[in-house]
Amino acid sequence: MFAIVIVNGEDMDDKERKPFTIQDIAELTGYSIGTVDRALHHREGIKPETKKKILEVAEQVGYRTNRVASALSRKKPLVFAAVFPRELHYFYDDIRQGFQDAIERLKDFRVTSLYKDIETLGRGEEEALSFLLSQEISGVVFAPGHSCRFNNLINNFAQRGIPVVAVSTDAPESKRLTTVCVNPYKNGELAGELMANWVKGEVAILIGSQEIYDHHQKTIGFKDALSQFESPPRLVAVLESQESENRAEENTTKLLKNYPELSGIYIATANSVGVCRALEESGRAQEIKVIATDLFPEVVHYLEKGVINTTIFQNPYRQGFEATMSLFQFLVEEIVPPAYLYLEPIIVMKSNLEFYFPNHRGGKK
Repeated sequence: MFAIVIVNGEDMDDKERKPFTIQDIAELTGYSIGTVDRALHHREGIKPETKKKILEVAEQVGYRTNRVASALSRKKPLVFAAVFPRELHYFYDDIRQGFQDAIERLKDFRVTSLYKDIETLGRGEEEALSFLLSQEISGVVFAPGHSCRFNNLINNFAQRGIPVVAVSTDAPESKRLTTVCVNPYKNGELAGELMANWVKGEVAILIGSQEIYDHHQKTIGFKDALSQFESPPRLVAVLESQESENRAEENTTKLLKNYPELSGIYIATANSVGVCRALEESGRAQEIKVIATDLFPEVVHYLEKGVINTTIFQNPYRQGFEATMSLFQFLVEEIVPPAYLYLEPIIVMKSNLEFYFPNHRGGKK
């Protein structure tokens, strides 16, 4: 048990004493600010005994009491706005759920949500952001569908003291607060290394758009990884499907026709269902190595059938949750996040599927 001693505080009443911060608790316990943050916000990646010690110290110094009192003293709630695409719903439904679960966890601190959905990445962002600029909101969690087109709007929020957290992809030259995502370059690099170890022939990449930062960086990472091999696969096409399942299917059908010797496909977004349909219809499923992105029931189905060989899980639920919590910590606890909050990419195959999607047919119930 830690002993807490308040120096020079004997004659101070509760109103005069400065509230304890996360940094204070870190200094008192000897743990890093990141470890203390994980304990206080019940995040993963911390030992139970460490978490217990930190929470004991926080309780002794009244840290949670200070936060609740501060939140309840506000006349108005904190309103977190969310701008997410409806499609691809495989991916963005999980981000949306992570956002909503974080809002639910923060409801005692008078945090509420405001949704402004758009059709898909790159369509409707200007209207949604312009609308939110006219609303009384505290912060925005936003998936930017273009690397720079929305910079002025994002900067307008920043100038008004309304932080914007990018999620899943980025607008790196804007004044957004931070970006929560899997490092897209490393994601593509990982896919490229896997592909180069599997095949030696022709390969292709399917993305949504090169104008989306995440997709562009994955493409660069994939190419750079291939270049590190003495006899790498030959990249013959980078096809854009604009996050349309039907267009992805059409692009794949044309790809297979134009390149009958194709050996591998990297699907750099969650838009894999149309690709797999085209492969099955062509009769070349299981003949071509396929690296997909993310994990949802349809991907599980194609993993089990062997149409997809592996998928790189980006944990969209956690992205949505962490983006919301970073916004809260900035506004309430004055913790400035780093420019990027990267999550780790996870390679999922049929053999380890049960650990990441436990309710599939072959997994544990």
